[in-house]
Formats: sequence, C-alpha cells, structure tokens
Amino acid sequence: MASQYKKHGISLAYPERWELAEHLEPGQVTISLTSPGTSFLTICLFQDRPDPEEVAEAALQAFRDEYTELDIYPTKAKVGRRPAISWDLEFFCLELTNSARIRAFLAPRFTCLLLFQGTDQEFERTEETFLKIARSIRCRGTDGPSAETDDDDSPEDNDD
Repeated sequence: MASQYKKHGISLAYPERWELAEHLEPGQVTISLTSPGTSFLTICLFQDRPDPEEVAEAALQAFRDEYTELDIYPTKAKVGRRPAISWDLEFFCLELTNSARIRAFLAPRFTCLLLFQGTDQEFERTEETFLKIARSIRCRGTDGPSAETDDDDSPEDNDD
C-alpha cells in the first residue's frame, strides 16, 4: 500500500490505484476510498464523539431500512489497535449478493465509523485490502501544535 492519508487526526495506508475523496461538514469528516471496481470504504469522523454503539446501530438500521433480505453477524474486530463495535452483513441488491462490514470505535478526537461494501464476487478480492487499510489506521489524540504527529495508538496499547 503505497499511498498515505494523514489529516483530521487520522492516518491510514491505502492502495495507490484506489481513489480517495474527502468531504468536510461542520463536525464531520467523510473519507471515501473506491477500488478500481465497485467496492468502497467510507470512513466518517464525528467530532462530537457520539457513542460508537449508537453510530454503528444507526448504520445498521440504514441497511435494515433499505434491504428486506439482510443477514447480520455480530463479530469481534479491531481498527488499528482499537476494539470496535463490529457487524458483518450480507444482502441482495440488483440481484447480486453483497457484503458489508460496519466498524465503529471511539478515539480521543472523534468517533470513527467504517463501512466496507462490495458485491460478493469482487469482495472476495477486496476484503483483504479493506482489512489491511483498517489495520493501518492510527488516531492522534491531541489538539495542540503537534496534533498531526502525536500518535495516541502507541505500541504499548497493542494487545494483539
């Protein structure tokens, strides 16, 4: 993974062939990564730091509202070194089986929501890339002058 993103208190690595877009709203940053196919990863940073369980549940409810055939699997996962509220989903859209992963966690400066999604055929190829991106995520914890270099995800926090 040759490309790096380091803004808004978060850093991550992603493949250089993937397209990155950033959308800023008051109190929220959305980072979108799109594969060369149709799979995508959306990362939302909520600066008012809502409860990660509520954020993940809201994302899950959006899937429930949209798809009548939805399988939901609670799972355990980490984003970077942080435990996350985690669900794996399977659903039908446009007569294709799709998979999605919802992950949410609390960091010192924001609550983070990750959503990975793709058709099953493509997801088989992109899921490992999504997992590598999620493992690469680091959050910075201060708002001071060194906010872009202070990493609150120090190796001492690693309990993998």
